[in-house]
Amino acid sequence: MNLLEEQKLIFHDIRHKIGWSVNIRYVIALLGLGLFSFAMFYGLTVISATLFLIAGLAGYNFLIHLIYLFSQRFKLWQLVFLRSAAETIDVLAITIFIYITGGLDSPYWFLYLVLLVISGFGVYSLASLSVFIIAIFSALFYLGLLTLTYYRILPSYGLVVNLTPQQLLELILNRAVFVTVAFFLFSTTIFYFSKLVNQHRKELMKKNEELLGALEKVKETDRLKDEFVATASHELRTPLSVVRENISLIEDGVVSLDGPKGKDFLTVARGNIDRLASIIDNLLDISKIESRSLVLKRQTTDLTQIAAKAIELLKHKAEEKQIKLEANFSRQPLANWVDADQILRLFINLIDNAIKYSDPGGEVIVGLEISGGNIIGSVKDKGIGIAESDRLKIFDRFIRVENEKTNAVRGTGLGLSICRGIVELHGGRIWVESAVSQGAKFIFSLPRVEG
Repeated sequence: MNLLEEQKLIFHDIRHKIGWSVNIRYVIALLGLGLFSFAMFYGLTVISATLFLIAGLAGYNFLIHLIYLFSQRFKLWQLVFLRSAAETIDVLAITIFIYITGGLDSPYWFLYLVLLVISGFGVYSLASLSVFIIAIFSALFYLGLLTLTYYRILPSYGLVVNLTPQQLLELILNRAVFVTVAFFLFSTTIFYFSKLVNQHRKELMKKNEELLGALEKVKETDRLKDEFVATASHELRTPLSVVRENISLIEDGVVSLDGPKGKDFLTVARGNIDRLASIIDNLLDISKIESRSLVLKRQTTDLTQIAAKAIELLKHKAEEKQIKLEANFSRQPLANWVDADQILRLFINLIDNAIKYSDPGGEVIVGLEISGGNIIGSVKDKGIGIAESDRLKIFDRFIRVENEKTNAVRGTGLGLSICRGIVELHGGRIWVESAVSQGAKFIFSLPRVEG
């Protein structure tokens, strides 16, 4: 969960607590009004200001209620300030309510604990520390009430009226110790459980995100498999159809094997069979690479010779598209302990891709150099380029960049995945630098290893 989402969660939690506080105040106001009516009906002694205090509580709560209704537009700090101010007034209101319902004899001191519960439970954050602030204010206000009662600043009524000063002092001290300890034990417990619940909530959210991520990967894998089956089926069907059609024409006698046309048909059929074999080889190789079952036949090899051989093998294909294919590296030996066949395949795949995705008249440059403890190879073209959004995924299997130009080029999306596998099996890495319509430069780094 990022910071913005965390702040939104805290915001809604605080707002929810304010809503609960509003409802509880209405209940307390109704309870006070009920008690006042009961006392008046039976002729009991009540403080004359009681009704005004109840009306004040209801009016104050109505004002908080109105602010709460518009608090959706508040910033987080404004909402925290509103909540803190309201809770401080709540402590004062509870203290007054305790006084008018019997003072020391009032059973309603537990309302302090209710306020602690409302302020403490919920989403854990720095705002959760307010439970200790409420505990401090509750203790101060209640102890203040007891002190004013002892010094007769506030009139006493109920059973305490009949107590001697010494008995009253003992009662006040016992009540003060009990209530203060209860406040802070209760607030500490609430804070601890709030923190504990929050830790479990974060763990659950993390596991939920991991599960959702895993499900997305499974869905993406299924989608890629479906795409691959469709692509591979198309790639396999095309050469098979050509071979079958050519053989059918020969079998039906439409084309004679003795003539030049028959030989052309056989040449085309042979080419398509080779293409089929190449596709199947790629499928087998990517399977071996991903399962780490491909065994490298390492030996000390001159990488410049491998790169030169790859250039020579693809020189004719480049000339057919009028693409200039050149080497940008010294002919001095550059020895490394590698699998020569796999590194040759790496160069061929990268150079072949560069030729396929370059416009006629373009240029492909093959580079090799030493950088620290690594050998850096590169294949640069001036072709169609790769968008930033595609650069991170083109090395994944079955992935092909989809646009008008790439769709015209045959492929299964396995070539670059095989390249990455070969490089990683040698302990290196591969990446691409590119932009749309500005060409691409595929770079790989291999650690220098003594044979």
